[in-house]
Amino acid sequence: MRSAFTLSLGVWAGIILGPTFAGLASTASNDLFPSDVARNLTRGIASIMKEKNLPSVAVKVLVRGKGQYTFVDGFANLKTRTARTLDQPFRIASVTKTFAATAILVLVDRGLLQKDDPIAKWYPDFPNAARITVDDLLRMRSGIPAPNDDEVLAQVYDNPLARVPSLAKELSSLAALKLQFKTPNTEGVYTDFNYDILAGIVQQVAGKDIGVLISETVIKPLKLRHTSYPTGTALPGKLRGYGWNPETKRFDDKTMFNPPLAGAAGAVISDLSDLVTFSRALCHGDLLKPETLREQMQGQPLLGTNTNYGEGVALGHGFCGHSGTINGFSTDMYYIKKLDASLIISVNRLDRDNESQSSQIYALVGKTILSTLGPAE
Repeated sequence: MRSAFTLSLGVWAGIILGPTFAGLASTASNDLFPSDVARNLTRGIASIMKEKNLPSVAVKVLVRGKGQYTFVDGFANLKTRTARTLDQPFRIASVTKTFAATAILVLVDRGLLQKDDPIAKWYPDFPNAARITVDDLLRMRSGIPAPNDDEVLAQVYDNPLARVPSLAKELSSLAALKLQFKTPNTEGVYTDFNYDILAGIVQQVAGKDIGVLISETVIKPLKLRHTSYPTGTALPGKLRGYGWNPETKRFDDKTMFNPPLAGAAGAVISDLSDLVTFSRALCHGDLLKPETLREQMQGQPLLGTNTNYGEGVALGHGFCGHSGTINGFSTDMYYIKKLDASLIISVNRLDRDNESQSSQIYALVGKTILSTLGPAE
């Protein structure tokens, strides 16, 4: 579930006709920004929504001690014309990696795992296994090639209920590309497979699924009541996810999804309020030892982006968090430590090209925060 970082400021449940959003008024609340700023922000988001043909948008900005701004508009369900609300859970895609990385670092703090452990301890026959470390996987610096990421994502888009190949089969497929491996810890290349391997290591080290570990070490301690690592294909609540079909000129319903297809790289479901809580806990290291947090937040360049990447977290310009795309949903979750500000963007659209539908709104909201409340660094 590849991310769309913007720190620079087959099987479906139904076919839906193209939207007619004009008659649905946006709802915004604000006690954070000056009234004219909030009004312009609301208009800007609504304009982007119309221009990009987005079924719905939900935004929440919270600055502790100062107030919050929220925006919601569009339809949660295009067929029933049910309005989107702020409390509906959605698939958070690659934002899941922040949950998975935190859970794994909890294991490190408990002494059950070392970040400099080579993966040869668990997968000795994999290329470069003696040199690739747990830390390399967390930081996307394993050197494992990802030439088929786009193809794999397209296959998942077309077949969201497909069975998932075993990790052993995935490892074998990647091992066949041995000549394309790069030297570990020389460059950051974003690929979900790093987190597939991490999930396999967790299973052997902790004796439990990565989803169980995330629930026990992150979701429950932070009391995230609307966040889950799903085991079923449905999404709780009334929100649906959509993808535009250029051939039919209609939206396809892409809500149903087999969670293991995303796994530790993108399976988690959450909502705006829980992500506000989690974003701050993540970037303050509420669940980790201070030294573990310090190391997690040491970012290095990620190829193809203007973003630095730490251990499961995107960093840059004073922002900390992650973006993500998955069938039917685009999400941005970021925290600005200097301002004690969280901003969450959720759009219930993601097309087959896997291009984020929320990044333009995120850029506008981020710019508004910085221009109004001060610099992030």
